Amino acid sequence: MRVKERDMKSYRVALIEREFPFLNKIFDRLRPQDVDDIKIRRGDSSLLAQKPQESSYSWSGGGYHDYTMYCAVWREGNEFKWTWVKNAVSSARGNGSNYEEDADPVGAQLFGLGLNPEYIVECVQNDTDANGNGRLSRSWTVYKMPGFDLAAYHAAQIDEAATTLKAEIAAACAEK
Repeated sequence: MRVKERDMKSYRVALIEREFPFLNKIFDRLRPQDVDDIKIRRGDSSLLAQKPQESSYSWSGGGYHDYTMYCAVWREGNEFKWTWVKNAVSSARGNGSNYEEDADPVGAQLFGLGLNPEYIVECVQNDTDANGNGRLSRSWTVYKMPGFDLAAYHAAQIDEAATTLKAEIAAACAEK
């Protein structure tokens, strides 16, 4: 007898919740069973180069709220701790008001916070089409960070910034 796809998702979600118990806590109301897809990946430098983003538009007839957010998760003793890194935000309203705020990539924010997380959870929501022909979709990717040399990543970023700064200083000193 074949297990239905819906039942398989229930089993998968139960196993994911057991392996990553913090997933039930990082969101106030959203639970793993409410997410369309959950993937497990190994973290790398391309993940740390990603910029968290949030975009929304609202008007009297509706609106949308899309995002790609990142949550850093680590352990203190037997307890999981987490923090959301800051999002770049772009927001507009039907009355013409706009708001924008930039954010650094994930790796730069972790460096600034002094964090070396065990996991990074990427949470994506796309509801741009939810008011039209589409539907709201959510996905999570749990990136496992053990084994990734975050210190070496930060050292490479510092070296790159130092090279750029040295070139700027040289150019400024050469100006007449």
